[in-house]
Amino acid sequence: MIAYNQQWLSNLNIHEVVDDAFDENCLTAEEQEDIHQQYPVGFYTPNYFIAIGLLLLTIIVMLFSFGLLGFIFREMIEKMIGGLAIFFAIICYAVLEYMIQVKKHFNSGVDEGLLWGASIALFCGISLPNDLSSITNCIIIFMISLFGTARYADRLMATALYLSFLGVLFYSCVELGSIGKAIAPFVIMIASLVSYFIVVRSGSKPAMIHYRNCLTMIEIVSLVSLYAAGNYFVVRELSNEMFHLHLQPAETIPLGWVFWILTVAIPLSYFAIGIQKKNTILIRVGLLLFAGIVFTVRYYHTILPLETMMTVAGIIIFAIAYGLSKWLHEPVHGFTSREISSKNAMEKLQIESLILAQTFKPGTDPGGTKFGGGDFGGGGASGEY
Repeated sequence: MIAYNQQWLSNLNIHEVVDDAFDENCLTAEEQEDIHQQYPVGFYTPNYFIAIGLLLLTIIVMLFSFGLLGFIFREMIEKMIGGLAIFFAIICYAVLEYMIQVKKHFNSGVDEGLLWGASIALFCGISLPNDLSSITNCIIIFMISLFGTARYADRLMATALYLSFLGVLFYSCVELGSIGKAIAPFVIMIASLVSYFIVVRSGSKPAMIHYRNCLTMIEIVSLVSLYAAGNYFVVRELSNEMFHLHLQPAETIPLGWVFWILTVAIPLSYFAIGIQKKNTILIRVGLLLFAGIVFTVRYYHTILPLETMMTVAGIIIFAIAYGLSKWLHEPVHGFTSREISSKNAMEKLQIESLILAQTFKPGTDPGGTKFGGGDFGGGGASGEY
């Protein structure tokens, strides 16, 4: 069960949609304010600058608090470090619940700081005193981040959850020996692709509305991990470092040509599918991963000096961006450079029903013609006109 007030979270979603509608001149200021009052949100959510300051202050307080505990038990610190970290994590979780339930903090910097401080302390308390394997550490991180995601809907926790899941798969493949090491990139690619489709399908379910930011983060990271698992540079250098292949600069890895194809094809596929589906996430991730293509090719095949290539690439990208922004100032085939609502939630939440609810309130007197009150001939008629 999510820790935050779910009714307020739902109202917050309505506020975001209403604010987008107001920015697009679909609502008047009076209608916007009226809907805000009808769907109140009682969270304490400061602006970004105050939230960053509260986050830093929370981290400092936690560090000093843990240091004080260490000072108190300094004579037994080596034997008690694990238990002390777990005890500190429990305290942080308790304070976190108090700040959410009583003080109504939401994305204030305090709740994020306490959540991550408690999670890191809990992991260190379990892992550091024991000589645990890499796969065991990944499982511990997975369990902690699963709780953090389900309970607090934290986006970074969701990212840690997904990456720890990939870590479990990767180290499981390593445990299988040579065959497992050879198929590890393909296992990660398949897992990333499956995770992407599951997250995209789950995002449309009403029960997941409070986790939509977490799902978006996993969606982006799964696209990046799919590319990273197929990128020639990542696979070659990581295999050479972890599996001690001792490859010479001119030597390649098995099936190297497959990874070269994937290095180029995956970002292009993201971009093409994103344009076809009008999916901004696919388009942006595809454009971002073009840098991976350039870096990988430049690392193994010198075409131009690095400074010259970066200058030329920057000029080309700037020219393309400027040309597209001018061309798409007016919508072309569903694309535009003008800022619009990124959520496309007008249809999802049916904002018109909120407007109607505020317009036709109970007890409103329309001031029109009234019937009845007569006593002549029955049927409400009277002898008076």
